[in-house]
Amino acid sequence: MAAPAAFPTFRATRRRRAARVRAGIALVGYAGSFVTLAAMLVLAATAGALADGVPADDSTVTATYER
Repeated sequence: MAAPAAFPTFRATRRRRAARVRAGIALVGYAGSFVTLAAMLVLAATAGALADGVPADDSTVTATYER
C-alpha cells in the first residue's frame, strides 16, 4: 500500500498562510530598519564625541603615546 500524499490544502488556506508569511517578513524588515537606524545614530554620536574631543560628562580625558 502506497503512502498517502500530503494532506490537501485548499487555495484559501494557502493564501492566508502566504499573507501571514508576507506580513512576518515585512515586520522583520521594519524591525531591521529600526535596528539599523539606531546603530547609525550610535555611531554618529560616537564619531561626534570623538571629533569634539570633550566627553559628554565633562570628565578629563588623558591620552598618552609612548614611543
